[in-house]
Order: sequence, then structure tokens, then C-alpha cells
Amino acid sequence: MLKRMSPWTRRSGKEGREPLVTDEKSLAMEGSPSLRGSRAQRPLPSDKQAASGADDLSDDEWNRRVLAVLREFLGSPGVDSLSVQELLCEWRRGRAEQRWGSALWLRQFQQQVQKSVERHFPSLPAEVSAEQQPPQPSTYLRQVQEVLQRELLRLAPVLKEAGLLGTVIDRYHTHTVSQLQLLLQKNLDMNQTFTLLEWTLHTYLSDSMLWHAELAADVQVAADLLLLTEWIQKAKSKLLNVTQFYVAGCLQRILKMEEEEVESRDYSDEEAFIRLPLDVTQCLKAVARRAETVSKSLLGEIKRINNSELHTFIHRFIDLQRRRIGDGEGGVLHLFWTINTCRLLAVQLASEAQTDAASPAADAVNLLKELEAQATKQLLHTATRNTEVCLRSYFRGHTHLQQLLGEMKSQFKNLPTECDTHKVVMDAVYSRIVSLYLQQLLLSNRTHLEKRWGEVGVAIREDAEEMQKVFSQQNGGVEQKNELLLKAAEIVSCEDVEALKISCLELSTDYPDVSKKQLKKLLRWRGGLSRQQLKAVMEITRMTESPRQQRWTCCCWCC
Repeated sequence: MLKRMSPWTRRSGKEGREPLVTDEKSLAMEGSPSLRGSRAQRPLPSDKQAASGADDLSDDEWNRRVLAVLREFLGSPGVDSLSVQELLCEWRRGRAEQRWGSALWLRQFQQQVQKSVERHFPSLPAEVSAEQQPPQPSTYLRQVQEVLQRELLRLAPVLKEAGLLGTVIDRYHTHTVSQLQLLLQKNLDMNQTFTLLEWTLHTYLSDSMLWHAELAADVQVAADLLLLTEWIQKAKSKLLNVTQFYVAGCLQRILKMEEEEVESRDYSDEEAFIRLPLDVTQCLKAVARRAETVSKSLLGEIKRINNSELHTFIHRFIDLQRRRIGDGEGGVLHLFWTINTCRLLAVQLASEAQTDAASPAADAVNLLKELEAQATKQLLHTATRNTEVCLRSYFRGHTHLQQLLGEMKSQFKNLPTECDTHKVVMDAVYSRIVSLYLQQLLLSNRTHLEKRWGEVGVAIREDAEEMQKVFSQQNGGVEQKNELLLKAAEIVSCEDVEALKISCLELSTDYPDVSKKQLKKLLRWRGGLSRQQLKAVMEITRMTESPRQQRWTCCCWCC
């Protein structure tokens, strides 16, 4: 019975088909024409040729010829893959263990694969000096991706059944990691390091590359993934370092820009009041968003870096602003800018504290609140330093209240009204002016006021309504701080002792910060009460007073 022969017979000679590789010279040639055509272009041997051939090649010769064909196949995409696949099937059929897959032959095959890998892989970006732009890894990584996808998917169908695909995957994977390691050692900035790590995690390890359906089974067996794990840890460490350097530098530049612009800042542009916290927010959020595209665990570590650098920035910012306030630098506009910036930064810190329980944001928020209080105090002093003198002149009949309020309006005309800080500042200024008004009222002579004003209570009520009108024009959401003046006007105008008791009780209830001493002074200034009547009125208010209610919290207006 005749032995069935493969169409790729191993016999040489004139009869029958020509051998796959004809001589030793052709073994070293790449792109041999004998492998260029398709299977349809090669005539199948006759039955006589298939039946009469005998093995007249030694195992070493046969192995060398197979290796030569594989070398050509590895190096050239033009080689007919189906012909190579049939050759490998024949080579495996009936071969002894020492002939098929021997250690020596596998080493030779690995060497050929390694040479092919190095020949196909693109060159790393060239080194540049410190003054030049660092290399862009994205172009190189795209080239690597094209090579890996093209070569691995071209070789996989042919080499998989022969059991040789694992060697190819191992060589390509090892070389890829070594190239990534060399690329990581270059002078990469934060964005480029992000790109490198993101490509490795989401492109290289995706089902379109290393975990492709044609490759996955062999990757699990042949690829040393620990190499990649070690590289990822190194890349992550470098990324955290360059990110900290980038964030620190970015925040430092923002602070330096603020120092340079403080004298020339255009406060007519509302953006000037939010630019610094906006720049800080954009810097930190851009880094966080970049980290989120890579890994959630990486995002947590990047946020901790952001928080640490933000706290350093805030301490420097606070020190700078405190020196300016202490030196009396900056008018109402700059002080308002400081207050608004403190509030916006505090909101950002509070938001980060909710997402990171370990964040020391509370300390930084407290420091910002202290600076905000210091700036608010200085602003009130700056904005109302002439108010006391003007009110004293007003109660003496030398000026008008509208003139005082007009000067106040001019100081705040360039402030941005849309932000919450504007309402907070207006409320504080409003309270301060009401307090100074009452203080100067009680220092004035009521008899002289009656001669000029007639009904003093009516005049006080009109002044209170005018203040509310002016401050409402400044900010529609301002609180009605004039209610204390309206209540004082009611007490001054009240003639009935019993009704006066009710009015005083209401004032003590609605304004617990008004002390017994202050209310008593208002009643004495009002006049018209005997000692017994004054005592009776004060007795009714005692039930609402606590021991701690001894003075105004914002200003003492009558002590």
C-alpha cells in the first residue's frame, strides 16, 4: 500500500515538483520567488510524483530548510501564508520528538524572530536638549501599535497550529516592554507620561492588540506579564513625580501672575475678581480628568497631590495678602477681591474634603476664613472711615444723609454684583452704617434735632427707609438691616408707657445683641420718662436678656 504524500514532497531531482528551497544560497535570500505565489499558482504534483518520492533529506537539512522558509515568512508580508502553513503541517507529521521542536532549533527560531521584531519595530524618538521640546511619544506609540497589529495578526493563523506563535508573542511582548522602558527614561513631561501609561493600559492591553481573540490563549501562556506589571509601577511612580512638579509649577505661576498684576488689575472687568480661583480650579481639574481616563486608583493619588499643592499655594497666598493688608495696601476693590477669592477657594477646599476624608482641608478653610474676616474688617474701615465724621456733621445740620450715601455708592460702583460676595459685603457695610448712625444719634442733642427736624422719630424712619432704598439698589438681595432704626424710631415717637414697654420688649427679642445698657441709654436719650417709668420699662425687658448679651457683636454704638 502506497504511503500518502504531501504535495510539498521533500524529494529532489528532475522528476516531480521542485523542492521548496532549491539550494543553500536560496536559504539566505529573503523574499524567495518560490514562496511568492498563491497556492492556485503552483501546480500540484502528479500521482506518480506523489507516490514515488522517498525521504532523501536528513533531519538537519529539513530543519534548516524549514527555518529558512520561516525566516522569509517572518520578514516579508508577501510570502504565501497558506504555503507556509502546509509546509509546517508536513514537517510536523511523523517527526520524531528530537527533530520537531528541539531546543537547538527553537533557539535558532527565537533568534530569527528577534531579528524580525527588531527589523519591524520603529526607532525611538531622538534625544533632545533641555531647551528643546521633549519627544512626542504619541507618534511612536501609534507606529508600534500598527506594527504589532499587522505582524501578530499576520503570523498568528500560520504559526498557531505549529505551536510557534507563543515564541513570536513572547519576543514581541518583551521587546515592546523594553522599548517602553527606554521611552520612560526620556525627558517626558506630565501629559506625555500620561499618554504613555494610558496607551499601555488601554490600547496595548486591549482586545484589539495583546488580548485579541486570535492571540489571547497564547498570550496567557507565553507572555511574561510581570514584566509589564513592573514597568507600570515605574511609570506610575514617574507620573506622580512629574504631576507634582507640574501642579506646583502651575500654581506658583498663578500666584506670581497675581503679584505682578495687583497694581494694574482692571477691576472694571468682572473676570478679574474670579480669575485666580478659576485658574486654580482649571489647573487641578484638568490633571484630575486626565488621571481619571487612566485609572480610578490613580485618580485618588493625583487628587492627594492636588490637595497637598493647593494647601501650599493657599498658605503662600494668605501670607502675601496678610502683608498687604497689614501694610495698608489696596483699596476697597482689592479688599473685595481678597474676600471673594478666599470664599471661592474655601468652597473648592470644602468640596475636596467631601471626596477625601484624609484631606486636611479644614485647616486651610479656617485660615481662609481668618483672612476673609481680616479683609472684611479692613474693607469696612476703609469704606466707612469718613462715615463717622459725616454722620456727626449730619446730626449737627451741616450736611445731608444723601451726600454720605452717595459717597458710599461711588466706592462700590465697580464691584461685580452677581457674585455672593457682593451681598455679604453690602450686608456688612449696611450694618456698619446703621450702627454708626445710632451711635452718633445718641451722642447728639435731641432738643436741637427737634428744632431742625420737627418729629425726630419720623426723621429717623425716613433715614432708615432711604438707607434701605440705596442698599437695595446696590444689591437686590441685601438684608433689611434698617429694622433696628425703624424700631428705634418707634421707641422715640411712642408716648404711651405701656406701648413703650411692648416696643422695648420687641426690640430686646428681635435684637438679642442689644444689651440692657444700650437700651437704657436709648430711653434716656428719648427723654420724657420718670425714674420709676424707666425702671418699669427696663424691668419688662429683663426676661429676654442673657448674661452674655452685653454689647453689639459688630460695633458698640452707644457705650
